Amino acid sequence: MEESLKKYWKIYSEFYSNEKMVHKNHNPLREYEEEFVDGPILELGSGQSSFLVEFSKNGREIFAVDNENFQLHALNKRIAECSTPASGKVHLLNLTIPRDKLPEKKFSIVIMSDFLHFFTMKDCKALISEINERTIKGSLIYVRAHSKKHSYNNSSYPAISEYFKHFFSQQDLDILFNRTDFECLTCSENKQYVKSKYEHTMEVEWISGLLDDEDITDPEEREKAIHKSTSEIVNAWVACIYRRK
Repeated sequence: MEESLKKYWKIYSEFYSNEKMVHKNHNPLREYEEEFVDGPILELGSGQSSFLVEFSKNGREIFAVDNENFQLHALNKRIAECSTPASGKVHLLNLTIPRDKLPEKKFSIVIMSDFLHFFTMKDCKALISEINERTIKGSLIYVRAHSKKHSYNNSSYPAISEYFKHFFSQQDLDILFNRTDFECLTCSENKQYVKSKYEHTMEVEWISGLLDDEDITDPEEREKAIHKSTSEIVNAWVACIYRRK
């Protein structure tokens, strides 16, 4: 992980307690919690997952997959802070998808939040095929990914297109989660033009720290850099829940 991103997630940890993180991050899987089938929960690209922090309290076995030990350690600390005698076992796996295979388990829930846009459609198809083998009838899959309406789509900067491999529509996700094996329960496309004041404040602190590291002290230059980094991106995503048939 780049140092700039490590700084971001360190500040994120300071701004978002477990309670605030779970409160502010929407979890649409709650709507179906009475229908969860038996089995462990898997999240790919877990980061400091609000999903797993919340679900760690219900006694289920959890598998968190990320290719950054920095994030896995932070998640482990978060889960430990809210653990009870009834909490389920937690597995923190440093894996690089799609190179590494998923654990040989049958999962009741699979979460892929802000994850698939780092892969080509070809790699996504291979991954969903593997998930198909790791789920059972009634398993729920939550996926959220950058949509084609995101500001980064069709960017003129080569580094962005190398970082984000694909921007999704609902049709793209329906291709990956075909009707033969999956039923779509919910799907929505969203655009965010203005970030909340709380999130904006956190990002200003992050950008200010990066400018300090670069010894950029001119007030006007700093103001322009902060404004550009926090105000000019339209965040757009598509989010769906699928149920395994």
